[in-house]
Amino acid sequence: MLSAQVIRLNELQLVEKPVPEAGDDSLLIKVHSCAICGSDLRIYKRGDARANYPIVLGHEIAGTVAKVGRNVKGYAEGDRVCAAPGHGCGSCRYCLSGASNVCINPRPSIGYASDGGFAEYMVPPENVVQLGFVNRIPDSLTFDQASLSELLACCINAQENTPVREEDVVLIMGAGPAGCLQTDLSKIKGARKTLLTQRSVDRLELARRFNPDRCIASSQEDLKAAVMEETDGVGADVIFVCAPSVEAQQQAFQLVAPRGRINFFGGLPKDRCHITVNANELHYKEFFIGGASSSLARQNAEALNLLAEGKIDANKYITHKFPLSEIAQAFDMVESRKAIKVVVNP
Repeated sequence: MLSAQVIRLNELQLVEKPVPEAGDDSLLIKVHSCAICGSDLRIYKRGDARANYPIVLGHEIAGTVAKVGRNVKGYAEGDRVCAAPGHGCGSCRYCLSGASNVCINPRPSIGYASDGGFAEYMVPPENVVQLGFVNRIPDSLTFDQASLSELLACCINAQENTPVREEDVVLIMGAGPAGCLQTDLSKIKGARKTLLTQRSVDRLELARRFNPDRCIASSQEDLKAAVMEETDGVGADVIFVCAPSVEAQQQAFQLVAPRGRINFFGGLPKDRCHITVNANELHYKEFFIGGASSSLARQNAEALNLLAEGKIDANKYITHKFPLSEIAQAFDMVESRKAIKVVVNP
């Protein structure tokens, strides 16, 4: 089969490999669509300590079951499925309590230490199947549309950790795919107003299709002044920081309302992952800081349902598609920031 493999940092090659064996406790999936995530670009271009090179990237996977392991129940050949990168061990206290995304004994994750979806076939790790991270695709969705479900599930996780309530003013920092999904989800939850900010004017223009109440180009406007103008000087009730930026995370403390809620959705580079918090400001304003890492199996199922019901329009997100043979160009498009979501079709 044809696969796209990162041999080492900044070296991506199309490689012919044997079709992997599913084994008794997993599935062989024929990949039809796999969307590119920002973490894929990071592993390819900048490196990631969790990645084992050489590695086939890709964890936003939609395809059909080609073979079912003898011990696996509930699946049949031909089933249309999405495979998400659950990395829980299944036996620690967090996995047993339903929080496998913060497992303390994590297993190899798809596209990091286990070969992913930028290949004609892939086999999810056994724990991914056992924990329910392989979900059936509703009939109304195409494979391309369904591939958006993994990122959407991660955003659902963030919104569960940092709830948006009716009449909230929500500020989303970062207008990439995750920021746009947080805009859509906030509206579904009943937000009174959504504010979307991004330094890049071009990136912000792409995001206007999701109809935030105000787009703020922070390279051209005073972000704090704009937020205070929209909130009668109080600040945002909820802030999702979807940009991997120290400055954005720290600025959120200045923009949040008293008793407001902040979610750090975007992780920071390992060599620059510390921020400064004014403890008195936190003490007197009583705001809350949370995070979000990956997703749960049930959230992936919920994401597919939201897409199938049309509450999230996947077609608005997918701006470019490439065959596997042109995956280098697909990554170039993501890096150019001229796309929202790029899908690769093996």
